This record gives sequence, C-alpha cells and structure tokens, in this order.
Amino acid sequence: MLMNTTSFLISQFRSTVSATVNSTNHLLTTIKKSLSLVESNEPKHRNNQASSTDLGYTNARLHNGDVTQATPLQHEQYPSLQPWRGLDRRIKNFGLSMPVSANYTAPRHPIVLCHGLFGFDKIGPEGIPHLQIHYWSGIQKALTKLGAKVIVAGVPRTGAIKKRAEDLHRMLSSTMEGMPVNFLAHSMGGLDCRYLISHIHDKNYNVQSLTTLSTPHRGSPFMDWCRDNIGVGLIQQDEQEAMRKLGDAAKAARGSSFCSDASPQFYTQSTPATPSPLDPLWSRLIPLLDTPAYANLTTTYLNEVFNPNTPDDPRVSYYSYGASVSQIPLWAPLGFPWEVIKAKEGPNDGLVSLESAQWGQYVETVEADHWDLNNRWRLKIGYNQKPFDAVDLYMSVASRLYKEGY
Repeated sequence: MLMNTTSFLISQFRSTVSATVNSTNHLLTTIKKSLSLVESNEPKHRNNQASSTDLGYTNARLHNGDVTQATPLQHEQYPSLQPWRGLDRRIKNFGLSMPVSANYTAPRHPIVLCHGLFGFDKIGPEGIPHLQIHYWSGIQKALTKLGAKVIVAGVPRTGAIKKRAEDLHRMLSSTMEGMPVNFLAHSMGGLDCRYLISHIHDKNYNVQSLTTLSTPHRGSPFMDWCRDNIGVGLIQQDEQEAMRKLGDAAKAARGSSFCSDASPQFYTQSTPATPSPLDPLWSRLIPLLDTPAYANLTTTYLNEVFNPNTPDDPRVSYYSYGASVSQIPLWAPLGFPWEVIKAKEGPNDGLVSLESAQWGQYVETVEADHWDLNNRWRLKIGYNQKPFDAVDLYMSVASRLYKEGY
C-alpha cells in the first residue's frame, strides 16, 4: 500500500514539473517573439568593412564545411558565455530575469595564442591534467569548443623579443606549414609577433592578422622605473646595432613608403655620479635579477630602437585592445606599477597604459587589469572594478576576426 502511494505521488510530481517546464518554455518563446529576439532564417552577408562598434555576434551553423550565418543578435559589450550570468538588456528592462546566451563565430583560420612576460603554455605533470596550470585558463577550451583551431605557443618566459620570436617561428614552421594563421597575443607576446612578421622572412605559413591585448608597443614606464632605480633592463649597444641593421633591411625590402616616421636613435645610459658603498654587492645581485626581456620593455627601447626598425607588413592586418582600471590598491601586486604608469601616461591596467597599447586599428578599451586579460584567478581585495569575463572577450575577438574575413 505504501509503495503504491509513493509511486502515485512521484508520478504526480513528474507530471507537475513537466507541465510547469512546458508552460515556462511557451511563455519565454512568446516574450522573445514580442521583443524581436527570435532569429531570422534569412542569410546575412559578411561586410568586410564593418566597424567594431556595429559588430554583432553571430550564430554560425556548419554544413559540410560551409558556414551559413543567422541574423546577428546585438548584446552588451561583453555578454557572458554563462547563460545564468548574462542577461540581455531588453529583457532586463522588461522586468524579467530570463538568461540569454551570446552567439559567436569561429574565425576561418587557426588562432595562435602568444603569451607575455613570465608566461607559459601550461605547467604541471603531463599525465595528470587536473594538476596542470594553463596560462590561457579556460580561453583555449572555449575557442576550441567554438570550432576554432587553436595553437598555444610556448616561448622563453623572460627571453629577449628576438629569441622569443625565433622560437615561435620554429614551432609554427613545424606545425603550420602552408596554412594561414591569426596571431592573438597578450602583453609582450604582441612584440614577439611584430618582430616575427617584420624580420623573419623564410616563413612557410602565412600570417593574416595580429591582434594584441594590452601589448606595450611603446614600452612601460614601470620598466623605466626599474631600470633607473634598481638597475635592471639596461640596453646593450650591440643589440641596438643589430636592430638598426634589421630595420634597414626590412625597409629596403618593402620600399620607402613603409618606413617609420621615427628615426632610429642610439641610447646612451648614464651611470650614477657618486657610487654607493653597496654598489659592489648590488652589482653582483643585478645579474641574478635581470633578464633580457626587461631592457626590451622600456619606453626608450621600444620608441627609439624597436619601433623605428620594425615597420608593419602591409599584407598583415593589425588590431589592438587596451585595458584600464580606475584604481588598484597599493597593497596589490599591480598597485605600485599602476601608480607609476598613471603619473607618466595616465589610464593603465597596472603594467601597460592605454597609449602604449594602441597599434594598428584600435578596437576598444576594456575595464580590466593586466592579469585579468588571460583569465588569471587571484584574490582581489579593495578593487573598485566590475567583474570581468576574459573568456567572453576572446570569443568576441574570434567573432570579429571572422567578420573581417579571417
């Protein structure tokens, strides 16, 4: 008797839940139709000249390799990939809390993710994925799930731009022969890509575009501060001469019309007039603290050595994103660098200013600090900043590349 009663109650409960779900789905469909949120079946033609401000996210369907696009849905700046977090503005204004997923499109060509200073592809035991730490936390997985072919590059963490670019080229030569690629680079990775594009000519792959996220194209005042107050990041004379020769060769190969307006200069570093009693000890410690990358990230090196000798390739499209936050607590790791850069160049993300991040076609500024951009998790106390969805940003970049024909 008890079992029959229990079975009856379970059956009634299932019927009630099923009816409720069906009613809710019908209600949501009706609301979407009334708000013009239902997708049209008419194909949308791609416009290569579309600007970043009128870009919509598209839902692409693959049929035997052909892409058929549906009508784009306009969303807020970065709608979340997680439907329980992202709410469409029109529905919010209607007074409801119905979750709406963003729609994205994978680019036509493979994406090469290029990390910044102290970066890596992944670290941890190869046989135990759950113990691995990925530089592009969640980003590679989301892009792959979208349908993009993703290559994660690994170059020397603190190497010079030249060395990092050569290692990147070596990896791509063995894995991407005959293929077009889109570079998507965070921080110093963008400088590696620019060097590769301009100065490495025996490429068996075809670079279509370079998108940089908070890359210090004009250097970082914080690295200047480290050079002037700590003694790391001193530019070597032979490196200046080598870059000048590369610049001459690159300009000669492309013609005078592609030369930079800036003229290469040679920077001479001064030494303190009065030596400190600690100088002998400090001079022994400096080589342990210094790395080749530090000198390559100063404003002096980028503006007077690298940029004048690294002309853009007219066959490659250059896009850039910048980041800034209104405040970073002084006790946070990026707090002091943020103050130094703000005093010199204004709005910044804790390591790179908006002014320095702009190169080629500047797409937009996002509200994030430098480490948010590769989805690095950490405890953030005292930040006056809205939550930032890094995965969503990269999905937006991927969709934009598709819109531009890449």
